[in-house]
Amino acid sequence: MQRPKSVPLITGLALLAIAAVIATIAIPAWRSSHITQRLDEALQAGEAAKLVVMEAVTTRGGLNQLKPGDLVFNAQSSLNPYASRVDISESGRITITTRDTGASPDPVFLLTPLDNSAGAGGSPLIWSCDLIAGNPQWMPQRCARPATPPPATPATAASAKS
Repeated sequence: MQRPKSVPLITGLALLAIAAVIATIAIPAWRSSHITQRLDEALQAGEAAKLVVMEAVTTRGGLNQLKPGDLVFNAQSSLNPYASRVDISESGRITITTRDTGASPDPVFLLTPLDNSAGAGGSPLIWSCDLIAGNPQWMPQRCARPATPPPATPATAASAKS
């Protein structure tokens, strides 16, 4: 019995269709993974700036005691291929401008120091991370606002004293 010549053609077309479906799913996931990795690396550029703020807060005795001269550092030394700029404001806020991440537009992150002197763990600061420019879909998991306990109401405070 002779096999029809169209069988290899149909098999080839079926394999091509399957490859197209797999590519349709895999390519966006691969792209998203690479963008997330690049944004994580860009956020890493802010670690040196965080240390500068942490040291100034520890030395001065609190976040509200910061002086502009306390927050000087060499931003160029902390840059990487995906961070184009790292700035520290007078209040200790750190702005990280990204580049070449694959996200459009390239995101800009704001790291805000929050006083944690009353909290456990020994660290005088915790950091809040916000996306101030760019598409919110590219917000990395490590860039988040810390969970804060609800403020005490007068009734709760009164019952705690009893």
